[in-house]
Amino acid sequence: MEIITKIIGNVDDIKDIEQHHVETIFIENDALSKPIQRLKSDHGNEYGLRIDRKDLPLHDGDIIKNDGHNIVMLHTRSKEMIVITPKDIDEMGRIAHLLGNTHKPVKVENGKIILDRDPVVEKILGHNDIQYELKEMTLSEPLKFADLSYD
Repeated sequence: MEIITKIIGNVDDIKDIEQHHVETIFIENDALSKPIQRLKSDHGNEYGLRIDRKDLPLHDGDIIKNDGHNIVMLHTRSKEMIVITPKDIDEMGRIAHLLGNTHKPVKVENGKIILDRDPVVEKILGHNDIQYELKEMTLSEPLKFADLSYD
């Protein structure tokens, strides 16, 4: 098993990707923040990942190997997510307060709050008349907990 210690780029940066043979490692969104992993590609090859924490999180499309013709890349599996689009800033504050009490990691992007599907969260949203949708998504980076450190 080959041990990988650094990410060498992202597939989005390769203009002639069709000229390469691509081997894909499918990973869960949660794995994007793990520095040490044992992974298996769609070709059956095993790779050990030992990435320095300062180089995390990993991203969808990250390349772990490129010999000029063969590329080994990471691809995040799609997953059903809760997507909330608050109507206004007041509702955004209310939702942030409710979700903060659940201690769930989220992603806030383009005025939307995205988090893993969870029946408890769905019940809380429904009880508080907050509209949401369930959507199959591939995230480019992991969901995050609120960072309360003062570094």
